[in-house]
Amino acid sequence: MIRLPHSSARFRQRTSARLQLHVRRTRRPWITAAVIPFAILPLAACSGISDSHREHNGIDISVAPFTPIPDGATYVNPPHESSANPTPTPDTDVYETLAPDNSTPEERIPDIVRRGRIIVGVSSSLNFLGFQDPSNGNLEGFDVSLAREIARDIFGDPERIDFRFLSSAERVDALQHGNVDIVVRTMTIDRERRAKVAFSAPYLHAQARILASTSSSIRSADDLRDATVCVTKDSTFQHNAQVIAPHSRFLITNDWSDCLVAMQQHQVQAIISDDSILSGLAAQDSNTHLVGQPYGSSDYAVGIAKSTPGKNTDGLVRQVNSTLMRIRSDGTWQRLYDKWLGKYLGDSGVPPEPTYVQEEPQ
Repeated sequence: MIRLPHSSARFRQRTSARLQLHVRRTRRPWITAAVIPFAILPLAACSGISDSHREHNGIDISVAPFTPIPDGATYVNPPHESSANPTPTPDTDVYETLAPDNSTPEERIPDIVRRGRIIVGVSSSLNFLGFQDPSNGNLEGFDVSLAREIARDIFGDPERIDFRFLSSAERVDALQHGNVDIVVRTMTIDRERRAKVAFSAPYLHAQARILASTSSSIRSADDLRDATVCVTKDSTFQHNAQVIAPHSRFLITNDWSDCLVAMQQHQVQAIISDDSILSGLAAQDSNTHLVGQPYGSSDYAVGIAKSTPGKNTDGLVRQVNSTLMRIRSDGTWQRLYDKWLGKYLGDSGVPPEPTYVQEEPQ
């Protein structure tokens, strides 16, 4: 709390006098209504006299009305009781992808090979997955390491990459507009996205969980009734979190790191996401922890633009899948998992098995 240089009463008297003088000089009485709330509300918040003081699940959220929400974030109220639909509609279709073949990178992706670099969309703020190490500024994480393995198999050099930082909401557009060759950014395979982009074989299995403050009484989804929960825009959880918390209000942000900031500012009481994402957030704030049982599961895959009459991307799908096949078989996948995620998700992680399209022999 900021200590004021004057007593509250004296400060209010001086503030009132300045406002009255300002109104007399400008002869615009409407200014008083616009200025007074901004002059008094911060004082109310600091002095403890605000009528908005309240608690939810043991968390003091009296500061929330006075703290700006993250840029681009919006609140969404829960649906009416009659329109709430707590019944999940899982995407149970088996996703089939193109199998690796015996072609070389020069044959599969000649344009990328000629360019000399592959352009990859990643996150720069997802701890353990795609983040900039504050100690040296290097880009690190499981997703980033996977991107480097893909570059290694194309060029023989894992650093031949141009990284592009993308939010959750930017991933599909970046592929469709050709801004990146591939996206390696916690991209869940689901029916809606499959209509817009192509996917590699899955590379990481994730489970939906809840992140809450250790000082709160939230222990499961049952405790989220009337709470405010954070999810990110255009993530699978923007659409699926209502299944887990059908009576919650939602804060929709651009990035998961914004959700953590919102929780630290008491603007939300929980975050719903995959355990791989939430474990990275929990590691950044020891006052948070994962609670409840898993609520469904999903697989991450590398996103690739769909083939069009002007550009065939089948070779790129096969190239990425050849790297995934290699790292599953030579131990690289397990090494990366143990390094970035094993401590928080357990040491029993195994790479998801691919399902390949049945093709006629050439």
